[in-house]
Amino acid sequence: MGEIAEITVDELAEMDLDNICLVDVREKYEFVEMRVPGAALLPLTEVPEQIEKFPKDRPVYLICASGNRSRVAGDYLSKHHIEVVNVAGGTKDWVSSGRKFLYGDADLVVF
Repeated sequence: MGEIAEITVDELAEMDLDNICLVDVREKYEFVEMRVPGAALLPLTEVPEQIEKFPKDRPVYLICASGNRSRVAGDYLSKHHIEVVNVAGGTKDWVSSGRKFLYGDADLVVF
């Protein structure tokens, strides 16, 4: 399969976050603390059992805290012919760049 595509948080910020498939593969407690708007939660350990939910007709953008777990998820999904794009730097880079982020359970979206 080779290398999976990767973008920066700056590139992600230029996208319409409400109209892309953005999946956060961190644990729920991390997701509740801070997350990129538009992201849906699917912890890395649950990716294999939820593989049928991933769209096959558009790219899936994967994010975690720093880009490591999302890269692992991307490697797995790409082996199953799902187009993936890893967000390098992850949620930590997003928040440290001063961009708006969400937190809490109120609008928790599970993939």
